[in-house]
Amino acid sequence: MTSSAMNTTYHIDKDYDNNNNNGNNTQSNISPLLPDNLKRFALELEFVQALASPAYLHHLATQGYLQDEAFLNFLKYLRYWTKPEYAKYISYPHCLYFLDLLTNVKCETFRKELVNLSFRDFVHQQQFYNWQYRSRVLYGKGSSSSDATSSNDAATGIISDERDRENDKEVEK
Repeated sequence: MTSSAMNTTYHIDKDYDNNNNNGNNTQSNISPLLPDNLKRFALELEFVQALASPAYLHHLATQGYLQDEAFLNFLKYLRYWTKPEYAKYISYPHCLYFLDLLTNVKCETFRKELVNLSFRDFVHQQQFYNWQYRSRVLYGKGSSSSDATSSNDAATGIISDERDRENDKEVEK
């Protein structure tokens, strides 16, 4: 084997904007490159996933990064993670939603409001409610006892639709 063949590693090509494949759906997005590209892939993946944290978004806003044009251009570059061949590596899908909000010109208010601690808390709360809703829809309520469920509901301030219906039936009687 030659030394170049031994040192070959593969990474996913990030060049989406040029559309060089002319509509071909081949594996042209995987090309042999230097190991540094794998590091870049991992670093960008880690950074994009950090955007799922409202606390981190608040930090970026308070440090002025979300007003910096160069940083906003970097975020626009990272939008390639929304493509299915990259999104499959994402563990925290909220990061893609927040990336869209941060790069969308119409959502400038979102970037400005992230400076406020109360808005950060609001975003975090909404994110939690979304996770809770998806968890209930996808996985059901689980096998916990009704006492554990009611204490959990009271702690989070959420009452399930089913319990509301039961209460309405009791009131009608």
